[in-house]
Amino acid sequence: MLSLVSRSLKDLFDKKLLLLSFLPVFVSAVFLGIVFFVFSDGIHQFFVWAVGHIPFLGGELVTIITQSIAELVIFYELLLIMSILFVGLIADAVVDRINGKYYYLEKRGFGTFLGSMLKAIRSNILFIMLFLILIPFLFIPFLNIAVHIFLWAILIRSPMLYDSLAFYARKKEFEEIKRSNRLQTWLLSLVAASLFLIPLFGVFLYLLQLIMFTHFSLSKLKEIQDTEPKG
Repeated sequence: MLSLVSRSLKDLFDKKLLLLSFLPVFVSAVFLGIVFFVFSDGIHQFFVWAVGHIPFLGGELVTIITQSIAELVIFYELLLIMSILFVGLIADAVVDRINGKYYYLEKRGFGTFLGSMLKAIRSNILFIMLFLILIPFLFIPFLNIAVHIFLWAILIRSPMLYDSLAFYARKKEFEEIKRSNRLQTWLLSLVAASLFLIPLFGVFLYLLQLIMFTHFSLSKLKEIQDTEPKG
């Protein structure tokens, strides 16, 4: 796992990959900026109502600070969600770049951009549902960190595995790698999710996460294809 992270960090500064990383973030930030601007009054009133229902929160200044922090945190969370949703825009190019540098596999997968979007949407829906259920735990020190990592791992695991593998693996190979490496992909997801704890830079770290998943997935695919009978 350490060698995978080390190699991925080195690839993160590949000029082509770094430039690609700005596209999903830009699209997400513009979309959310418009939404927050158009519905600013309603959003503000919602946070006033939500913060007002937090027990043991006293004092007008404390309430205002808590409300401001909550608005920033929610915007940040939504930006992460949208970035993952739109990562399919660049996933193919990122995987192609990593494959061309290290693995030299033939592109014969079953994946599509629509499939990538559907995986991301399903993960986002599950993330949002669990986030709403686990909101009370987000106000408990230390436990809130574990909850966030767990939620982010759920958010990225399925889409990242699909985006990093489906364009190169046959359906049967994809399912085999997914089934036989379930524990490893969860560990990888938790490690990758913990990177979101780095303030502000988290919105760009989905690229590093995709690179990590790509190295993992393509190395497993190469192992399978190397054992296939030639000819």
